[in-house]
Amino acid sequence: MSASADLYAPGRSWLYRLDPRVKLWFALLGIVLCVITSRLDMLFGMLIASQAILLLGGLPPRELGLVWRSLIPVVAIILIWQPILTPGSGTALLQIGPVRLTESGLLLGVRYALRIAAAAFTALVPVLTTPTNRLVRGLQKAGLPYTWGMAIGLALRYLGTVGELYTTISEAQQARGWDLSRGGMLKRARAAVPTLIALIIASLRLSDSLAVGLAARGFGLKRQRTWWHDIALSRTDWLALILITAVFIGILAALYLH
Repeated sequence: MSASADLYAPGRSWLYRLDPRVKLWFALLGIVLCVITSRLDMLFGMLIASQAILLLGGLPPRELGLVWRSLIPVVAIILIWQPILTPGSGTALLQIGPVRLTESGLLLGVRYALRIAAAAFTALVPVLTTPTNRLVRGLQKAGLPYTWGMAIGLALRYLGTVGELYTTISEAQQARGWDLSRGGMLKRARAAVPTLIALIIASLRLSDSLAVGLAARGFGLKRQRTWWHDIALSRTDWLALILITAVFIGILAALYLH
């Protein structure tokens, strides 16, 4: 299994040295802001701020580009379909048969796309800059049961692996003459069914191997776990927590008191 399947990008900067709980707290408050606000400037600011933190924290620009490459199709679908499905009120800027586009519908699509992108990058701050074992320990010390934290860590760890499996299976089938580029959308969807079936089978085999490996290492035993390298909040971590909370409270005050 290649290391590129892991979402974590190794580094040694100040962002990597922060306690996982600090980054999880930042991600939680950032996602809350993305959900409760509908202001375009606030959502755009959250998107820019999360990417700036990642870049200033030592994340390679290439990793940021890979995230955007995965996120762009989702953002494009929202930008295209949201104004069509929910045109909103007002004068139609463009109307073709039953399809009408309005300014309010377009703004709603931009708002949803910005919300998804900002929340995604905010949530990825702890994921991209924290090793899986430290992230699981951070979740446990934040109050989650160890099994829950382990499940989240494994899901994040193998998310990229499933993507790699799909790419490998697709390339193998295309090498054998399976063409997915011809025909309309329905024909292409039908042609992709064998790839999806093979992906499901490969994923089931992977999950079975993972379950055997965890069982061999005593996962699930009713005994107190020990840690070779534990985590603890330093003075810098506490200052970061106070700063993040103060900024969050200040943004809430600006949103609801004016």
